[in-house]
Amino acid sequence: MGYLIDGFNLIYKFPHLEELMYANELTRAQKGLIDILKKYEHIKKAEIRVVFDGKRKQGDNTGQEHIGKIMVYYSHDYSADHLIKQFTKTNLNPRMTTVVTSDREIIFYVNRFRSPVIKSEDFARIVNREIEEYNHKYTPEKEDNPELSEDEISFWEKMFTKKKS
Repeated sequence: MGYLIDGFNLIYKFPHLEELMYANELTRAQKGLIDILKKYEHIKKAEIRVVFDGKRKQGDNTGQEHIGKIMVYYSHDYSADHLIKQFTKTNLNPRMTTVVTSDREIIFYVNRFRSPVIKSEDFARIVNREIEEYNHKYTPEKEDNPELSEDEISFWEKMFTKKKS
């Protein structure tokens, strides 16, 4: 099972990335999305492909690149919508690739190929929840105010105040 993601459509579903977009921080917003998706990929072990409109950056001719295990595509002279439709159309088993977008035209198109669709806002919630649960599960708990017993205090005092010979 894999995901084919409409990159800019999804960026706007994460408030901190949306702020970067409005501040004209396109590259930082894209990197932020990829970082989030890398965490999700690590948890779910799913193939993830992200498609962005345009070029990676001004004057850059990169059409695709691997960032970690994530495949990132840049549409250049086409729209990301066009590439997503092409990937779906040429996919040998489109039912095994979930398309992540809220674009109605893309949803209508990929439904013809019976590709599952998750709206971007729903996918953002799923990703946030999965990452939060993973972090909670694998982050060791720390006490807010750890208290030492008198014996422990005495032990550590002795350890750090040993007389020098």
